Parts: sequence; C-alpha cells; structure tokens
Amino acid sequence: MERKEKNFSPKQPETLRYRYNESTDLSSSMPILFERHFAISDVQRDAQTLPEPGSMFAEPPWQLDQLQRMKRVLNEVKSRLNNFNLVKWQQHTSRMNEAGDIVRAVKERTQGELVTQAWCKFYEIASNYSLVPLNEICRDDGKNFRSVHVCEAPGAFVTALNHWLKTNAPDVRWDWLATTLNPYCEGNSYDSMVADDRFIRHTLRHWCFGDDNTGDIMDLRNLDALVEKSESAADDGGRILLVTADGSVDCTDVPGEQESAVAQLHLCETVACMHLLQKGGNFLLKLFTLFEHQSVCLMYLLSCAFHQVSVTKPASSKGGNSEMYVVCMNFKGRDYVAPYLPILRHHYGNVPPANAMFSLRDIPDDFLRRIEQCSEFFKYHQCRVIMDNIKTFRSRENYSGAARFVRGLISFKYLEDCKLKKIDPANEIVGREIIERNNNQFMNKKLHVDSYNERCKRQNLGPQERLLQIWDNAKEIEEPSEKFYVWHLQALPDALEIQTGKLFNKVRSSRFCDLQILQILIKIDNVMQDMRTTVCFPPSEITREFAQQIDRNHEILSFQFVQDYDSHRTIAEIYDRLEKLQSEQTLILVGYPLLTQLNIGLLYLLGNTFNKIIVEVHDNEGYRLKLETYRRNEKVLNCLREILTASHNARQENKAIWSIMPMKVLYECDQFPAMMLLNHLMIKLYVRHVINTIGDKNL
Repeated sequence: MERKEKNFSPKQPETLRYRYNESTDLSSSMPILFERHFAISDVQRDAQTLPEPGSMFAEPPWQLDQLQRMKRVLNEVKSRLNNFNLVKWQQHTSRMNEAGDIVRAVKERTQGELVTQAWCKFYEIASNYSLVPLNEICRDDGKNFRSVHVCEAPGAFVTALNHWLKTNAPDVRWDWLATTLNPYCEGNSYDSMVADDRFIRHTLRHWCFGDDNTGDIMDLRNLDALVEKSESAADDGGRILLVTADGSVDCTDVPGEQESAVAQLHLCETVACMHLLQKGGNFLLKLFTLFEHQSVCLMYLLSCAFHQVSVTKPASSKGGNSEMYVVCMNFKGRDYVAPYLPILRHHYGNVPPANAMFSLRDIPDDFLRRIEQCSEFFKYHQCRVIMDNIKTFRSRENYSGAARFVRGLISFKYLEDCKLKKIDPANEIVGREIIERNNNQFMNKKLHVDSYNERCKRQNLGPQERLLQIWDNAKEIEEPSEKFYVWHLQALPDALEIQTGKLFNKVRSSRFCDLQILQILIKIDNVMQDMRTTVCFPPSEITREFAQQIDRNHEILSFQFVQDYDSHRTIAEIYDRLEKLQSEQTLILVGYPLLTQLNIGLLYLLGNTFNKIIVEVHDNEGYRLKLETYRRNEKVLNCLREILTASHNARQENKAIWSIMPMKVLYECDQFPAMMLLNHLMIKLYVRHVINTIGDKNL
C-alpha cells in the first residue's frame, strides 16, 4: 500500500513568544517554567471521532516528515552528551536546574510525607488543572471516590494526592489502589523497577501486584487481577474517578529511541485506565516525545475518549529531559470505548504490534497539526536547556549568586501558586517521621556512572576483559570485620504468610544485598552465559575435603551460591534433611545463599530447631552456617510440610514460593546487617574464583 505522507509548517504556539539567547536575563526564564502547557483537544473546539474498530492495527507503521525532523534535531543535541560522565553530568544539571530548590522548599513549608520530585510534579499538575474531578465527586451524596495509580513506586503521587485532598477538599472521602513492579520480587531487575519500599511496606493492603505477583502491568492477567480487585472494593469506596500512570523504562543505553522503547508500556497503561476509570473521571499519563506513530495514535485515542486533553511539563520537572504529562479530563465512559477494548486487549503486552494503531488517513489534519506544534514547543525548550547546560559544563562556570536568587524566586512562586501548607500529621497515610526513619539502601543509587560512549565500548569487550573490569569493582567490596558470629534467631510468628509468584531462576534483586554489589553478580553471570560455562562456588573440592573431616555427629547440606535459583528444591532438601536428622546432631549449611526472603525465612525456621547458629567465615569459600544441637520441633516440621505442599501446588501453576514471612519481620531481624555483609563477601569471592578458574590471571 502506498504510504500517505502529511507535512505541515506549523504556526508557532503562542507560548513560544519566550525567546532565549545568551543575553537573556535568567529571571526571564521563570514565566517559561510555569507556562509549559499545550492544549491538544477541547470538546468545545475539537470533536474527535474514533474510526471503526476493525480498521485498528490494520496498516503498516507510518511517519510524519516534520516530526522526524524534530527527532533528528533533538537527538543531535542529546548526542553531544555521549562523552559526558553520567554522574558528573547529573550533578551539574542538578546545580543548573532553575527549579532545583522546589523539593527542599516544599519539604520545609509542608513537612510533607514522602516529598520527592514526583510529589511536587503531581501537586503542581493538580493545582493547575482540575485533576481531581470535585464536581463529579460531589454528585455522590457521600462524596466518596477512589483513585488507581499505575507504575506508582515509591508512592509519591499517592501521598501528594492525600496532601492535596486534605488541603483543598477535606470533606471528600477517598480510597486508593496502586500497582507497580513488585520490589519484593527477586526476579524483577533493578534496571526495570523502583526498589524504594519505604512507603509500600506500610501500605501493602492498597497494592495489587497482579496474578503472578510481579506487578508487571504489561501482563494482561495482571491487569485483569487489578480490575477485579478494584471492583471488589467498589461497594464502599466510591467510583474510580482518577487514574495516574507514571511508568517508564531505563533508556540510558538507547537515549535516541526513548519514545519507541516506552511506547508499548504507555499503550498498556492507557488500556488499563480504560478498564478502570468511570465516566467523568480523569487520567494523568507520563509520556516523552511525540515523534512516532505510536505516540501520535495514542494521543488520538485519548483525544477521542476524553473531552479535553492537554500536555504539560511542570516547573518541577527537569527541563533537559523529554518528560511531559498528558492530562485527560472527563472520560466519555467505558460504554464509549467498549467496542475497541477487545482489539486493544489483543495487542496488549510486551510485544509491540506490527502495525500502527490507526491509519494516517483516519487522523484529521488539524489534529496532526496540533501534535506537530506541541512537539515543536517542547522540543525547543528541551534543546534550549541542554545547550545551556553544555555551555556551562564545559566552561566550568560557577553557579552565580544571581542564579541562586532566581532559584529562590521560582521556589517561592511554586509554593504560592500551589497554595501549599502543612496538614495535620494525623491525616498522613503512614507518617513522614516513620518513612524517614526507615533506612533504605535502595534510594537514589545510580547503576550507570560512565558515559554513553564508554558503555558502548564496553559492550564490545571480550569475556576476559569484561571479567577484569568486573573485578575492578568487586575488589573494593568491604569484607566482614568479624570471622565468627553467633546467632539466636527470634521466635517464629504465630502463623506463616506464604507468598507465591511467578517462577524465576535468577535472582535479579535482593533486599539483603546492596543493589550495586548485586549488579556485579548479575554482570558476571551474563559473562558466564555468553561463554557458555559455569563455575562451582563454593568450590566442590573444598566441600568434599571438608566433608571428609567431620565426624558422625555432623551433617552437611551443600548448596551452590550461584546456581540457578530453585525454591522448590531448597524447600524439599531442607525438609528431607531435617526429617532424618538425629537429636543433638549439628547441621552445616555450605554455600547457602542469603539473598532471598524465602531462604532467610527458612533459616528462621531452622533457627527454632537448634540451640544456636554459628557463622564461620572462610577465605576461599565464604561462610558456613553451623546449626548446633538439633532439637526436634513438630511445629517447625509442620510448617515445613505446609510450605512443601504449597510449593508442589505452586509448581502446578508454573509458580513458586517467594516468601513465608512478611518482609517487615525480616527487616527487623537483628542479623539483617550481617546477612548483607555475608552476601557481599560471597559475591566478591565468587568473582575472584571465576577469574582464577577460567581466566589467565591470579588475584
């Protein structure tokens, strides 16, 4: 089929009257920060109509020349950053960010709960638009409403909405539900999720992680589980009149294709909204650029399904990134979109559709013109900020007192425009002090520190070079100062809390290991996979030699710290060995990983059948766990039988046991810090052993 091309020379939007050059006074940029808004459609001006459902996803992808030109201009500007060290660049842009004091100012003014940049962005949007549909809420006698928050970790949109409601609509009764990639799923990688759980751990009843417990909203079964949970709460919680979606994926290694990389996630978030939101409700969606057919079609879908659609970049959003928010007001209702949902569900998931959602001829010219104007508007401002930052980065100019003064002015304007004030601590969801008290080693950790070009070069290195680079990081890992620990684990809870979820065979995240150190383990595992080889750790010859030295009163149960993770096998082996153990015997666990909630929970159980646990640290194999003086405990054995049965049942559904005790209990374990250090030691020794075994260099 011949591709239909449309080209426009868009008029400059009125907001582009702010022009920037080197002589511009810094204070003149303040209006720009607070007026980065663009109306896409309005019911009084544009009545958009969806084509017939059968025409969707029927024709090949298309491009608009004007949008592609904008993309090339933006990527050319962004490519000038390719040689910059990422950490140093981010530090510089934070200093140069004219709105960089807003978060601090909001914290000081409000003493708010979980105040982050996301909190400030949401609050600003809620203050600029009627994001909370109070008119619709007040139609109900009880003034009840619910909101659903997709891709929500760590939860700042929720706490910001709570603060806004308590300040602006205190008589409204509100309940909420959220979903996000589960920070307790050890099969979820750090690259894909926000691991900060300071708020989540205290509000778990409000979170839905879906059918497989991963929280992956791009799995249709998880969407259906979210819809089911939202409907089950409908009787007493009011209508769902607000949905937010703040999702993204890590595009650090594909900066020029960020929009395409996140397009399918944005489609899934939008389809999720159309399953959840009720007539008259509003939708807030984070997007990036609007250059590709996926985004243009998505914007057209939204403009047809809602009476009013606008795009905004809050002042509290960093000017140098492509982030912007689509504010969709007054949903036409599920009846309106019902004919389109089956085909949207068909194309739901991680695999992008082969065709465009809509044919180019089905989208009106005036709508395309608005998209091009909108794209030019936001592209211009982003390029301006990036070029300004490059100029000051290269010249090493100090941040002037005048610029600091402007930051103060911008923060003051933000506070005044949003009418921010404190709320009674009793009205907080969890409590600022409780959240801030929670030590969280997963906050603000940067997994990428080198420049883009340096990372590209590293991808072309051979296995030996990659191993040595990994060792350069691993050798800096701090080793435990103690070589000997005695643990007395606390008493068992009254009942187990068995959690099942998606089967996984590689630990990609752990609450019991620094995330950067676990990344070292993941990197070396990737090298081993590329080399199609494995290395035993602890070394089998050391384990055999140790087994020959022990007497009959000792039993050894050996594991591989780096073996493919198999929760069922671990449960079965521990139960089988404990069932056969004789009274007063000592059980020694060699290579037992302390990376997962399940393994820590099982160790809790074992700790209640022995007098004590002695941890011995050895230079070549890491640690041994010596469980001394077995005392048969029927309660523990019954718990293990229950866990084993649950594991058998989970395997029938292609799932696995994830945990047997609440993470909150494990966080409070006195041995938590020592367990982290032991995991760090094992990773360091494993890296060294791999290089000594398959490399040419002894370390």
